[in-house]
Amino acid sequence: MRRSVAVVSGKGGTGKSFVTCNTAIVLAGAGFKTLIVDADTTMASVEIIYGITPQKTLQDLVSGEAKPEEVLYSGPNGVLIVPSGARLKRRIRPSELDAAIASVLEVAAPDFLLIDAPAGLDAEVLTAVMMTEAHLVVCNPEITSLADAYKVKSVLSGRSRYLGAVLNKIGRIELSKFRVANLIGPILAAIPEDARVRDSINCGTPYVLKYPESMVTKQILRVAGAIAGVDLYLKKETRWPGFLRRSK
Repeated sequence: MRRSVAVVSGKGGTGKSFVTCNTAIVLAGAGFKTLIVDADTTMASVEIIYGITPQKTLQDLVSGEAKPEEVLYSGPNGVLIVPSGARLKRRIRPSELDAAIASVLEVAAPDFLLIDAPAGLDAEVLTAVMMTEAHLVVCNPEITSLADAYKVKSVLSGRSRYLGAVLNKIGRIELSKFRVANLIGPILAAIPEDARVRDSINCGTPYVLKYPESMVTKQILRVAGAIAGVDLYLKKETRWPGFLRRSK
């Protein structure tokens, strides 16, 4: 595996799952075998964003009611998905999450693993981060969200490599990037506010495929490029938008 990354946030509502899901699609479209695991069992946003209705989920794997291959689903661009399940059966213990993801990795053998971690700093978040070699924080350009992101960055320091922050839902008048960078380190991408994000989620079509030439997609390309260590750009000649890569 080339790299494993946990995507975290200080609080809910930052758009963490949106960033994770669309970044995974870009990586898969660039030819990388990409696995996304929804470890946020309280929200289960990944299956909604991808528009899938899974029969078996991460919760079934943990409870012994499913095998690793039964909880793997193929999504857009061939991205592999392990959904958490819309119905919370019980809280998953950190040791169970660790073992479940390890068993899926053995079957899937991806180039990249993205874990959509729960918001905050619960034990599940620490487990997700400690399982991966790197993590990034998704936050909004408002002082409370940035304060939460700074706290997350500080607590997770030393547990895995910090790639940087993704600023999401940026309006016309926001805090300066310089001021933000001083708080939470390198800014990987600055994703603008876009009403079409909600539309893409409601219709179950991932944003980067529905609006491939938008500024939001261009910023998602930057996130994926930071994870992969290559420059990524849009491939326009195909019916389904794909993504090419070139070495940095």
